[in-house]
Amino acid sequence: MRRLDGIDALTLDVGGVFTVPSHDRLHAALSGAGLIVDREIFWDGHYRAMHAVDLARSAPETFGDYVPAFCHHLGFADDHHVTAVEAIQSLFGPSGLWIEPIVDSVAAIRDLDAAGIPLAVVSNADGTVDQILAGAGVCQVGPGPFVDVAAIVDSGAIGIAKPDPAIFAPALDALGTAPERTMHVGDSVHYDVLGARAAGLQSVHFDPRRLCERDDHDHIASLRDLLD
Repeated sequence: MRRLDGIDALTLDVGGVFTVPSHDRLHAALSGAGLIVDREIFWDGHYRAMHAVDLARSAPETFGDYVPAFCHHLGFADDHHVTAVEAIQSLFGPSGLWIEPIVDSVAAIRDLDAAGIPLAVVSNADGTVDQILAGAGVCQVGPGPFVDVAAIVDSGAIGIAKPDPAIFAPALDALGTAPERTMHVGDSVHYDVLGARAAGLQSVHFDPRRLCERDDHDHIASLRDLLD
């Protein structure tokens, strides 16, 4: 586990790492607007959209850059692009959208846990991320059917969002680890890499489509890469 040499614990993002927006809800909204799309493209759409968010340095939990970039990747242009944006924009307000599990990550967190690595979650969300994680079969705080993590820190519950470094403090307290010996993994440079770095943590960019061209931080394509 050379990548984790000198690391005592991990904090993990949720959106883009364990779940993405529901393919069923996206497909239904687009179909209702008369637009046909291959559902498999939704996977790449999220990471393309997050790349646009990083470039724009969007405010947390706003989707004015995310949704247009997502729809552009789906191949919609001109009037169809406008229709697609209008069709799915409203989905990004209510709870319950980010429920499509990333199966590889759900399996990988079990491997990280089995390797004895203390884990916590730090997510920009809406106060329901503990329910999302349980619903996707990922983790809970304390004993239960899934991986036992030290803390689930949800920006919507505590009123602090990445990249504000203060959001990492509750996770560090629960883990009992020093920032410099803790690594954060997330799918955004703006929120995750820079936020964690500001808090003194080491950081890794979860970038399965290898879209990030920056060379000032590490990248992984899968959580399993952490165990190499």
